[in-house]
Amino acid sequence: MTEYWRRTDDDSWSGDGERTHANRVSSFHAGEPLAPWSRSFSPRLLIRGQTNFDGLQSQELSHLDREVEVHVQAVAGDAGMIPVDLERALDVGVEVFLLSEGCAGDSSRIAALWRHSLGTGYLAALISLNQGSDQRMVWQSFVGGVLHDIGMLVFLTQEPEMFTTVVKIAQCRGWDLAVLERQVFGCTHGESGATFLARWGIDEVLLAIVAFHDDPSKAPHAAFGPLTAVYAANFVEGGGIAQDGDGVIGREGEAYLTRLGLWDDLPLWQGWMRSIQQLAIH
Repeated sequence: MTEYWRRTDDDSWSGDGERTHANRVSSFHAGEPLAPWSRSFSPRLLIRGQTNFDGLQSQELSHLDREVEVHVQAVAGDAGMIPVDLERALDVGVEVFLLSEGCAGDSSRIAALWRHSLGTGYLAALISLNQGSDQRMVWQSFVGGVLHDIGMLVFLTQEPEMFTTVVKIAQCRGWDLAVLERQVFGCTHGESGATFLARWGIDEVLLAIVAFHDDPSKAPHAAFGPLTAVYAANFVEGGGIAQDGDGVIGREGEAYLTRLGLWDDLPLWQGWMRSIQQLAIH
């Protein structure tokens, strides 16, 4: 199984194949790297005997399920029905958010992350539709957007105080969040989230979205795809609990979108935010 949270010595790994180099951990972090699988999530899943997707959903519709359904119906109106495997991946994401609500000390952070993730998924689907993507790519964009910050939930449930401190340092000092995460936890929230989801046999495109949503240039692709849609939607949405979505794109992001011929579309995407906010209200 690919472990996205492990880093090669030269940081050049693109996501293909198994890791062969030793894990690089800064001396700033004492001990072993944080495991990508959250112990806080495991009891309920183990008690229910779930080793795959079957029966993973809660018996009753939660408030999150209802919010997802509104957005799924909106996307389906333009893209058609969601493929079964992607619907199951979406179910996993909702379940993880539900479990996190009872594990994390600060539920407001989970709520903010949920709103950001759902908004990112819907905006990513709109961007993908606008680019003429096929049905599967549109849904990969939506589900990938909802799942993209799952690794933050892992950190928030395992090391809530430490992760909160890391986020505050990154925000106050303008430091790169991924660099700090790797120094403290041994992996970024993207890498941790992708490895966590890989245990459920999630679609490889979704894993790449989660792993590289903050830096898509590290993923091997030369054209627009679901990863690009989620990357763009992530910063345009501008929410969440960290600095990865403040509505402002940096020079590297500008160069990336320009290379793909998408830079001029940015004002259009930003203009869609009002409709997204209205959908969230309903």
